[in-house]
This record gives sequence, C-alpha cells and structure tokens, in this order.
Amino acid sequence: MSFVLIVALGLAAAAVVAVFCWGVYLFTKQSEVAGDISLAPPKPKRPSTFILNRITELIGRPFVGAVKELVGPEREESIRLRIEAAGCPEGLTVERYLQRKVGEILLYSTAAILLLTRGQTMLAMLALCFVVLTDADLLLKTRQRQDDIQRQLPDFLDVLAVSVGAGLAFRQALARVADSMPGTLADEFRIVLRQMDLGTSRREAFQALRQRNSNEALGKFVTAIQQSEELGAPLSHTLLNIGQDMRRQDAQYMRRKAQRLNPRVTGITAATMLPGLLLLVGGAMILGSGIDFTGVLGG
Repeated sequence: MSFVLIVALGLAAAAVVAVFCWGVYLFTKQSEVAGDISLAPPKPKRPSTFILNRITELIGRPFVGAVKELVGPEREESIRLRIEAAGCPEGLTVERYLQRKVGEILLYSTAAILLLTRGQTMLAMLALCFVVLTDADLLLKTRQRQDDIQRQLPDFLDVLAVSVGAGLAFRQALARVADSMPGTLADEFRIVLRQMDLGTSRREAFQALRQRNSNEALGKFVTAIQQSEELGAPLSHTLLNIGQDMRRQDAQYMRRKAQRLNPRVTGITAATMLPGLLLLVGGAMILGSGIDFTGVLGG
C-alpha cells in the first residue's frame, strides 16, 4: 500500500511539473496565447541597417557638421530628392547619408592605401569600389521603385476611375484605393495625401510627386490630372483614358526592357558555354587526329 501511495504521489508531482512547464511555454510563446497581457502597444521596429553602413555612419558622425557646411543647401536638397526617390531605405536621412559617405571615404580609402603598400593592387581597387556603396544602393532601389510604379499604375488608375465614377471625391477615392492596393505607388500617393492634409495645394503636392519619381507614365498622369483640374474635364473619363494609355505604355516599356536584357543574356550564355564548347571541339579534333600520345609523352 505504501508503494502504491509513493507511486501516486510521484505521478502527481510529475503532472504538476508538466502542467507548470506547459503554462510557462504558453505564456512566453505569444503566437499561441489567446491575448496579450500587456496593454501597451508594440513599439515600432526601426528599419535594420546593414553592418557596413553602421560602421561608416559611426566613423563619419564627428565630421558631419563640417561636411554639411561644405555641401550647401542646394546639394542637400538634391540628396534629399535622391533619398526620397529610393523610398528612404533603412530610414535614411540627409545627415545619415553624409555620415555614410564620409565614413566610406575614410574607411575604404585607408584600406585601399594599406593594400597598395603591400602590393595587392586588385584588392585595393576592390576596396575603392565600396566608396560608392551607398550611392549604388540608392540607384538600385530607385530603379526598382520605378519598375514597381510602372507595373502598378494601370491597375491603380482603373480602380481609381471606378471609385471616382461611383461618386467619391477624388481625394477620398485616392485614399481608399491607396489603402486597398498597398505597394510602392500607394506609398507615394499617401505622401501626396499627407502633404495636402498639412496645407499643401493639390498642384504642388502632385508636382512634388513628379519630382520624386522619374517614371514617364506617372509624370503624364500628373500632367493629365492638372490639365483636367484647370479645364474642368470630367475626372472619371480622364482617368479611364489615362489608364488605357498607361497599359499601352506599360507594354512598350516591357518590350524595351526585354530588348535591353537580350544582349546581357547573350553575353552570359556565351561566357558560360563558349569554354566548354571549345574544349569539346578541340578534344574531338585531337582524338580524331590519331596522334600517339604515348610517343609524345615518352611513354
């Protein structure tokens, strides 16, 4: 009887421990808990920054004040437009951009000089290429955003035309379509709406939209909107006509893009297949010539 009691107590203790561990697991794993016990809203996550960019920002931070005086307001405005055109990657600002550029010049130039003193010219040239790391990243992201805008614009305009034709005001329809069709183009129009909420006129807000983006189709859309506002033309018909034109331009844009890719594909194909083809043809010719390799090699 005492043995049975000891076993029962042991099993009960094990069950209590198991229930306790399971409760701790559910409490710490928020995805499986019915509700969050904390009332405070989650803190917004700061965009992650590439480790090399963090290092260059730390290096260039002491010099940013002097660099801003040398750059001047016009150059700062140009940098700001470039950053906005790239979508402000990693929460980049003009000040952080200047920090990165100074840090890149100091860090990678010093590394290149050290490599040159050791006679490693190729590695020195590779280190110097990292001086334009931030500019190359901005250029790449700007092109990607413009491609996204070109692809999203026709569908966005069709839905916007239907919303305006249903009786919604242009501003309200623009906000609703931007919320229902998230993407790069929707983010740009949210910026326009935010600027208008802060007191900017519609013409100035759309003009700033055109300055931020080099996409030709988007520029034509802004021009058509401004002309429709000045001439008093029905906005829904204007949007439908613009949407049809955008689809034709999008097809032409994709054809031009495919034509630009053809030489690259040809070059990559030639670079990868040509060595193997030469080896195959050369090997076949040598084997078919009947040369006695044992005599040549002295075997």
